Amino acid sequence: MHAEDRRGRSAYRPLPSPVEVLPRHVALIMDGNGRWARQRGFLRLRGHETGADSLRRITRYCARIGIEELTIYALSTENYLRRPRAEVSFLMKLLKDYLVGERQELADGDIRLRAIGRTWEFPEDIQRELEITRAASADYSGMTLRLALNYGGRGEIVDGLRRFADAVACGDADVEELRSLDEAGFRRFLYDPEMSDPELVIRTGGENRLSNFLLWQASYAEIWVTDVLWPDFDVEDLNHGLEFFSARPRKFGAVEPRDTSSAATSPREV
Repeated sequence: MHAEDRRGRSAYRPLPSPVEVLPRHVALIMDGNGRWARQRGFLRLRGHETGADSLRRITRYCARIGIEELTIYALSTENYLRRPRAEVSFLMKLLKDYLVGERQELADGDIRLRAIGRTWEFPEDIQRELEITRAASADYSGMTLRLALNYGGRGEIVDGLRRFADAVACGDADVEELRSLDEAGFRRFLYDPEMSDPELVIRTGGENRLSNFLLWQASYAEIWVTDVLWPDFDVEDLNHGLEFFSARPRKFGAVEPRDTSSAATSPREV
């Protein structure tokens, strides 16, 4: 149920679309927290803290303009393993505070939270709060906010193969099915089988690489890179990315652009 203001109107009233054609699914690589902090003489942790405010602002805006899915690269597997332990501990605390503090925001925005990645490697208290927030928002019918946590694209594919092997061992699949497995069949072994392919990948901080993010799903995504560091990334910057997407012809290997509206083609069929 949407929150309402004193006049009885939803606090998340839809905003006019900033562009003619909106992507159904936007994926965001949040980069530049450390550089943002260093430029200002702060510790890296201050950048992560300020970046959480940017995430809240961008999530709220995407939900209001009609983006159906927003997937955020919040913590890569490499970062989780290789960053200094003090920084990782701070990130875990920040994540826990976010999961607890955003429950009302998710309810107000009718936003469903999901997570992808090896979250089972997180401390038990983080796993618990993640599950509570996920379950509490499971029936919301607005935008899906998906956090990629301890996530790597190659790892997701490897874990998918492990899931398939487990299914064979349990009798839920057989070797013959493996021989005839196609892309659509393999999707059900990925972290979130219901996830549609992102149509637009945005990376802040100016680096021109995917950094092991959604390697399976982003095969035909438009990629837009901005030099703006994540803590400074705001609605106006996002709209520049949406304008870029709206102007792009979506061909998917064909000669003429394809109609990728919700009514015409699901990204899963591309």
